Amino acid sequence: MEQPVDVVQFISSLLDSGKYKEALSVPIEEKYAHSFKENCWDLISVIVGKIQNDTMIIKPSLYSACEEMLAIVVQKATPEEALLEFIEQIEVAKNDAQFAIIMEPLQQLLLKLSAKRGRSLEWCLNSIASYIDAIPIPEHKLEGQERLLMDSDTNIRRIIKIYSLLPPFYTPFVKEMTTPDANVRTKEIITAFLISLLVLRYGRRSFIPLTAIAINNTQKIVRSYCQGAKKEIVVATNTDQDDHQYEEDIKKRILAKALDFVTKSGWSVDSLAHGAEAAGYPGVSHGLFPNGGGDLVHYFNVTCNEKLVEEMKSWPKEKLKEPKVPAQQIENAIMTRILMIEPYKSTWPKAMAIQTLPNNVPNCLATLLSLVDDICYHTGDRSVDFNWYIRRVGLAGIYKASELFYLTDSSQNSSATRSFVKSRIRDAELIQIALNMNPVAVAPQTLTAAFVTAKNMLGINTLK
Repeated sequence: MEQPVDVVQFISSLLDSGKYKEALSVPIEEKYAHSFKENCWDLISVIVGKIQNDTMIIKPSLYSACEEMLAIVVQKATPEEALLEFIEQIEVAKNDAQFAIIMEPLQQLLLKLSAKRGRSLEWCLNSIASYIDAIPIPEHKLEGQERLLMDSDTNIRRIIKIYSLLPPFYTPFVKEMTTPDANVRTKEIITAFLISLLVLRYGRRSFIPLTAIAINNTQKIVRSYCQGAKKEIVVATNTDQDDHQYEEDIKKRILAKALDFVTKSGWSVDSLAHGAEAAGYPGVSHGLFPNGGGDLVHYFNVTCNEKLVEEMKSWPKEKLKEPKVPAQQIENAIMTRILMIEPYKSTWPKAMAIQTLPNNVPNCLATLLSLVDDICYHTGDRSVDFNWYIRRVGLAGIYKASELFYLTDSSQNSSATRSFVKSRIRDAELIQIALNMNPVAVAPQTLTAAFVTAKNMLGINTLK
């Protein structure tokens, strides 16, 4: 006689082993159907317990499978029993991801319980409010523009995320309030809950720090009501990726503004502080940049490289069809990139020195290699042999040498620098011809020279 199967344990083991399709097929198999329905109560806690804050990122398939399984539970389970279990899971949720995954099945169960909506909805909303109240509210003693940094606090971000989950949850019930036959008690419950969202209770004190209002699927306006002053900050709220992107956007805005102060304050923390203030953030935001001026130089290099690529894309492509890489286009690319330094020419020697610091070398090397690779590609180099490396290392050397020459060039329209670039390209062509004559014999010397050249370009040979 076949032994009965513990459906809860069976589904749990399938999910743990990554057999998501098999797990989702269990409820529809006839031999498990009855047992599945009888054990939905226990299954809810098991499924929710598998969700961690990073599950959606690290194991998106598991997260999706758990969502689908909970949706099946909503269909198969007794609504009243399942609702009580979901409410309990809110109260014992160990992280915000567990809270988030409960919201939709909880909503679906409430919609199914239309006849008993009032009391059930009140229980759910009370549990949600309790979960929010349990999140610690930081008491930063910030003043003025420093208050804009509140949204970088971990707990403030948690509150914003939780608030972003609520409008999709309560929207169907709010819509029901507009119907002529809407239950008065339900109206009172929802109204009280919405008002409570404006007040986060902490101990015996009342705060009205945040209200999240949806703009679109990825952003919220966070309104700060502190000391009687209302301010609005647009922040990303949906996922950890959004948080990271939001922080990166802030950094880019600060760096872009900081460039306006480089001519006065140099490639320094002072420029970053002024840039932060110009972007609407407190000066202490320069702490977002651990490498100080090095991060500002890196941003400038990356931005200039991107501008150069956009320009090269618009250049005529006729000559690129020829077997030989057009020297004139390489010359134009190098000069275009070098002349982007013009607004900061007086401060660029300091920028070059900053790039040789050990913590800045990786970024410096990455942007230089990206630059020469972009120039080679957009000027028609499609080589896949040893020449691929030779051309890029050679071009990197030409660029850095030309950059140094440019700093001492006082000729009109930098004509001396253009002549210098043209001469170096001509020399490189002669070297290329020599290498092509006997590439195997000169390969070791070439690699050694390339390595030394790279060290010289970064200033590593001068470091003690």
